[in-house]
Amino acid sequence: MNRAIFREGLKQKDMENNTELLKEYASLAGREDAKSEARKAEILSYIKTHANDADREEAKAFIGQKMEQIKDNVEVLRKQIETEDYKLLPLRYIAEVYFGKSAAWLSQRLNGSEVRGHVYTLSTEQKDIFNQAVQEIGKRISSLQLA
Repeated sequence: MNRAIFREGLKQKDMENNTELLKEYASLAGREDAKSEARKAEILSYIKTHANDADREEAKAFIGQKMEQIKDNVEVLRKQIETEDYKLLPLRYIAEVYFGKSAAWLSQRLNGSEVRGHVYTLSTEQKDIFNQAVQEIGKRISSLQLA
């Protein structure tokens, strides 16, 4: 009887662990540094190896919820940057100078494009950098005058 209770306790602990791992994975989403990528791979490997059907369903629901949040974030970004304003932005300059990346990289994140099976958007930190870039460029443009 005690063994059954012990095993049930272990199952509950694993389920809690999987939930925590999914939350950690979500916090790493959008990060592309080697350490974050390695941890994400480690988490996925652990869940694949140790998850039961209930855990897999939880993971599927969790991922579905996160995908909906990403879609919502992309929609908000698209509404904030109207088409005409978007055309005015020097994306290549912003990408290279402020992020050290290509224009394609920035465009993919602004549009929520799927890259290597993952949908990427700008993280909170990257949004702050982007907003700072737009403000600085706006100030520079507004100070330009022909002599």
